[in-house]
Amino acid sequence: MNKKATLFKLSLIGFSLTILASHLIAYLSHSSTNPAIGLISTGGVGAGVIGTATVLQFLLASGFMLLSWWSLPEKISKKQITLLLACGVLLRLVLIPVDSYSSSDTSRYLFDGKLAYEGFDPYQTAHDAPELETLKAQWAPPEEHAKYVTLYPPVALAFFALSASTGVEMATLSWKLIVTTFSLITLFVGALVLKQLNKSRHLPLLALSPLLILESGVGAHLDTLSAAVITLIIWAYLNQRYAITGVFIALGTAIKLLPLALMMPLVLHHFFNGRIKPCFQIGLSALAALVVIYGTTFWLGFKPIGSIGVFFQKWRFGSPLFSSLESLFPTSALLVILAALFIIGLLLVSLKLFIQRQDNSHQALLDSSQYILALPLFLSPVLFPWYLMPLMVLTALQPNLIILSWITLAPLTYEVLDQFLCCNQWQPAAWPLWAMLTGVIVAALIKISLFFSQRRTTRGNI
Repeated sequence: MNKKATLFKLSLIGFSLTILASHLIAYLSHSSTNPAIGLISTGGVGAGVIGTATVLQFLLASGFMLLSWWSLPEKISKKQITLLLACGVLLRLVLIPVDSYSSSDTSRYLFDGKLAYEGFDPYQTAHDAPELETLKAQWAPPEEHAKYVTLYPPVALAFFALSASTGVEMATLSWKLIVTTFSLITLFVGALVLKQLNKSRHLPLLALSPLLILESGVGAHLDTLSAAVITLIIWAYLNQRYAITGVFIALGTAIKLLPLALMMPLVLHHFFNGRIKPCFQIGLSALAALVVIYGTTFWLGFKPIGSIGVFFQKWRFGSPLFSSLESLFPTSALLVILAALFIIGLLLVSLKLFIQRQDNSHQALLDSSQYILALPLFLSPVLFPWYLMPLMVLTALQPNLIILSWITLAPLTYEVLDQFLCCNQWQPAAWPLWAMLTGVIVAALIKISLFFSQRRTTRGNI
């Protein structure tokens, strides 16, 4: 047995043990907990260490994932694929009983769902409304969300209501089962796409991603559904099922807005090659599906506007670029700068697709899809680690050193949990932002260096 084969197996063992540590971390974080809230009370046994443990868990798991990826041969065997898939499935399943120690979002989801199920409009009714006192006593939604109406689109709300309909004792388990199902869809459909692209060697980035596993199995975040839909969009597009592609884009948009960004590169990829019919198929099917979804929502008496604007106006977290710019410029100038950067980003993505329009390897398309998803996230004032889950899917399909560095370092922001869970103080440190920014810059310099090195080698061989 060669050394790389041994390293591959050791990396799987190390990764599995790191993920299984979630049971211990959850036990420590809930040792002095209000079960309805799902987060630690002041002075619990695990107070002051959960954030540090979470950061270390993500970093260690990322290291084992990268080791597994590096140790695979160029041509991965069926046995190795089976082993990776089995490991990915089992680790997702064993996290179902784990209570969240990294976020209270599940409680927010379920209470929004309960409101919808009971006939209230979560888009118009905040959690601090007097008429909700009885429900709040039963469901105990997080207090930090009390002033804001829901910001989640209609299909997301439908899944929340479905989970809440099972009752307060079963709702969390119901939601975890839904999230785990979508996580498995991401794994298996993503594996099919990798096989179709002849990139099965990159399967560890999908099967063993700590972001995709922990943020679904522990955090139970809605972004798990978004990541699955992104995977389905790419699968449908590569198999030339353009009407279905449009429907998936609409469903993704009605779960969380980010998948809508994929409309641009997918349509331009055909438009620049003179293929107009697929553009209409994608666009019209997406529009029709959105009309049906939002039309049904209004017909049911809901007004799906929500508080997303207020959320981005009030909250600041985890965004190195926005934090840096906000400290240097007044609000009016900041908005202009962000708008300019967004437009420049769109133009660069469009230019890349135009220049590489005849590239049949799908590399330009996948690169552009990555950048178009990364652009709003990078410019956003709020960037929790789980927001990057859809981007991780595209990174697994087309590895990108810069984005992979960003995703790997984003969980450093979980350091904020130590003071929040211990003493109810939300005081994010600046060092994780600088670490992320430094990591991205170093990765970019390495990538540029490798690019010019390859060009010199190519010229030397001519």
